[in-house]
Amino acid sequence: MTHEGPLDLVRQHPEIAVGLIQGTPGISLPRRAAASLAPTDMSAVVPVQYLADMVVLISDAATGQPALAVIIEPQLRDSETKRFSWPVYVTTARRLAGCPAAVLVVICPDPAEADKCRQLIRTGHPGFDLAPIVIDANGPPGHDGVGGPYLTLFAASIGGIDMASEPGARKVLDAMSSPEISEADLLRMTAIIMGLASDAARQFLEAMMTTSEYAKTFVDKIRDGGKAEGKAEGVLRLLDGRRLAPSQEQRQRVTSCTDSAQLDRWFDRAITAGTADEVFAD
Repeated sequence: MTHEGPLDLVRQHPEIAVGLIQGTPGISLPRRAAASLAPTDMSAVVPVQYLADMVVLISDAATGQPALAVIIEPQLRDSETKRFSWPVYVTTARRLAGCPAAVLVVICPDPAEADKCRQLIRTGHPGFDLAPIVIDANGPPGHDGVGGPYLTLFAASIGGIDMASEPGARKVLDAMSSPEISEADLLRMTAIIMGLASDAARQFLEAMMTTSEYAKTFVDKIRDGGKAEGKAEGVLRLLDGRRLAPSQEQRQRVTSCTDSAQLDRWFDRAITAGTADEVFAD
């Protein structure tokens, strides 16, 4: 979870990458930036395969032109092998995405190990040295609640917010209570944060979730969302069992639906429908 939790947040919301590099000297972003996931295979025509953990492509929202490729690498401890692969990631991502620039963001929660990851990587070519952008638990972007709820949750996911304290727990719960986070997403965000929290932080968060201030958001919505999630699984199992072959878009409609009544209607139709389109006629 320590490795995958922060990645899953970015995977679901690539715009987090914009917040991670905003304000870094020497990096320019479009006035209106759009972020999307890009292929993580950094292999070139060489016998070695290089796979980055995540690549986010930032484009100009107005023109659609690629502006910057952001390679995101969670790194729990310094590794000498990365001194050779990281420069490859940057140059290859820039070429594959057709971007004028590419940057490397290393997520290393441990400040001591993060300092090692910050060391300049000298390639030997004059003027071609790589200084990774390293983010650790000491004041990561979003720790102060600035930048939106997802950036705040990212900061919490790498230990940048003390969730075992009342101010820290409140900051995280307020972020998850934001209207920007859908009910379906609330289930995923809660699972990630609870999976990353220490035992003390988890108990603190659970206790606060049941208070009158947060119960409507967490107890009611998560309970109802859990019911909807089970019903959605039932709809998909019935569709597959009857070999109605729903499209990927139709599957997405089912998995993202939090309306129990709607899921019940789809389930009832799936019992007798001749095609998947009949099930989703509305």
